[in-house]
Amino acid sequence: VLSPKTCELHDDNGGDCPPAPSSVPDGTCRHEHLYVGNSGWDGPARILLDFDSTTFASDITILQNITGNSVYLAMHYEGPEIAKPFNDPRQMDRELAIHKVLKKWNEMDATNKVAYVAGGQKQRWAQNMMGELEDYDPEEVATDKITESEGKHVVYWDITKLFVEWLENKNDHGVLIKDSLHESVQGYFLKFASLQNPDPTKRPYLWVCQKKPKCEPVDLPPKQYLDGICISTTNVTLNACESKNGACSSSDEEAAHYGYFSGVTALWDQYHVLRTFCKCCTDAGHDEVQVPMDCNGDGVVDKTSVFYYITKCECQRCEEFAHSRKKRSTPSKTRLLLRSALKSMLRKVD
Repeated sequence: VLSPKTCELHDDNGGDCPPAPSSVPDGTCRHEHLYVGNSGWDGPARILLDFDSTTFASDITILQNITGNSVYLAMHYEGPEIAKPFNDPRQMDRELAIHKVLKKWNEMDATNKVAYVAGGQKQRWAQNMMGELEDYDPEEVATDKITESEGKHVVYWDITKLFVEWLENKNDHGVLIKDSLHESVQGYFLKFASLQNPDPTKRPYLWVCQKKPKCEPVDLPPKQYLDGICISTTNVTLNACESKNGACSSSDEEAAHYGYFSGVTALWDQYHVLRTFCKCCTDAGHDEVQVPMDCNGDGVVDKTSVFYYITKCECQRCEEFAHSRKKRSTPSKTRLLLRSALKSMLRKVD
């Protein structure tokens, strides 16, 4: 689950920072609700959301299905909202579409005209309310229709393909939500909880469905095995424990905090002292396998050796540490004076 930065754009033909609907406190990106649609009085409204997808750019981010049904944008719908003064707009069904944003923007600066501010200079959208092709991709990533009779509920958009694209291309500027049916037609706004909503359970988030981490036995290619000078008379299939989908992974953040460097299944500090904070996928159960062995190279069975076929694997935390002798601390001034006095007394006794 990942929380976004959020913003809302209003087209009221005014300045660079139009207010939110007059029924809520002023502010474009910093109030507890986001609005989309067209109320008539305040004009069209769109929603911008952006997520830091780099949080998932690691080996443990293995989605259940990269083509769909794995990543959902979830937003809590709070019902219709009318702007004031009341102008008797009509409620209607609205289809909300998700579009890929192509241009960088900042939630503290974004308005209907400006994407962000850099060096005191306003970096503007290609046109008011963002330009199609220049500022956002006209292709609809996902849609959801909200009818006029619907009450409060959570709306889910499947954005799996876009999320995979973010991870692969590192070009993540978020999404735009707009009315794809009749944005110019006056009606009610549709109200959604924002990131500033006082109820954290209603704030927007990404729901990412990953494959379950596993530590399990995997068969190795069949081959002949040695036992001293003896070799198995036939190919034998054994196995090994293998971690999948991020199971038994080491804690990189903890390692970096202590200045450790990663090894295969261990960590060393800058003094080459072993500090094992990793987790290992290792065997926790096995069956014995009796294997006929040829010790003279004549193809005749000379003895039987025992090999082990793993039946169970588990993640085990490595707890071995190599302790180095600590250098004695520098003696304090008081200790040096006492030592000198003791030596003087011993000389007098002699």
